[in-house]
Amino acid sequence: MKPVWRIAWKELVQVFRDRKLVFSTLVLPVLLMPVFMFGPTLFLSRLLEGTSAKVQEVAVAGLPQEALEALLKANLAPKPVEDPEKAVREGKYPVGVVYEGGRYRVFGRLAGGVSESQVAVGKAQAALQGLKERKVAEALAAKGISLDLLHPFQVETVDASPPREKAGGLLGFLLPFFLVSFILSGGQVVAVDATAGEKEKGTLEALLAAPVPLLHLALGKTLATVAMALLSGVAGLVGLAVGGVLSARLGGELLGQGGQVLSLGGQIQLDGGGFLALFLTAFLLALFMGAVMVALGLYARSFKEAQSYMAPLLLLALFPLLFLQFRGFFELQPWHHLIPLFNTALLMDALLKGQAEGLQVALTWGSTLVYGALALILAVRVFAREEVVFRN
Repeated sequence: MKPVWRIAWKELVQVFRDRKLVFSTLVLPVLLMPVFMFGPTLFLSRLLEGTSAKVQEVAVAGLPQEALEALLKANLAPKPVEDPEKAVREGKYPVGVVYEGGRYRVFGRLAGGVSESQVAVGKAQAALQGLKERKVAEALAAKGISLDLLHPFQVETVDASPPREKAGGLLGFLLPFFLVSFILSGGQVVAVDATAGEKEKGTLEALLAAPVPLLHLALGKTLATVAMALLSGVAGLVGLAVGGVLSARLGGELLGQGGQVLSLGGQIQLDGGGFLALFLTAFLLALFMGAVMVALGLYARSFKEAQSYMAPLLLLALFPLLFLQFRGFFELQPWHHLIPLFNTALLMDALLKGQAEGLQVALTWGSTLVYGALALILAVRVFAREEVVFRN
């Protein structure tokens, strides 16, 4: 196996000689992930807090005095306007309220994402809802009816998630997605340079002329790809973890539509066995995708063509991960852990939540190892075809 390690070491040395490439692949993710992942959300959280405390002008028409007073208490400044709906549509006011026929109508520009108009609409709705409840309470009190009639019982929602799943927060949901992304982006750096790059430099012919079996050549280049993919994955996870810790300390939270608080941070709680299982899952995934990228790189005529193959491969690999957010809507079956890429995402999610079962682990590891072996065989066959290797 010495030729395999020598080839792998040669490819890694070539990559690490490029300091800019090493910085962008291994260092930059650690620095930028906290900013990109949690910076905008923390900024939005602070922005929403500031907007809620700000006094917005509201276009009104036909409102009784009690409604005007309720809006004033909600940090809204009523301004009489003939057509509040038109005024809001033209952007003159963030919110408008009209009262006619016993009905309040609240107007806002709600189709453009999170905006000041949405915040102002929420404040107006809360003010009018409070006014409604107060008038109902006064009517009941006038008739001698107890106010307890309005609240015959209380409803309390309690998060019954397992402790490990609850501690993970948003970080636990994002980790499988970004782990796969960094594995692919880091692996393609070596895979493309070790295949199509060597074609353009004219060094692949000399390598093929060496007394080394094609299997060893393919395996060496694949192992170098796997090593760089894992290093990139570790760098991305470090950056993600740092961002999660900083977000949790800064109190980054968003209020969900149901009133629940969504934590932007999170903590990954894994014991030694859990970390080992997660690492082995990532290794098998990197082995599978590394062999695929080596085969594609050999098939490409040029460095640029190889890079054009990697972009669709990344999208294809991320597509199964999109369904991970819907896993709570269907019951997992054993065969789900045989689907390439989707099975590793499911297992990573289960490991982070402490819900992984032996059958899930066996099916995922076994099937991914088989897929990796098949991809490696494909890479060897591509090496063996001269019309493909020398078609540049």
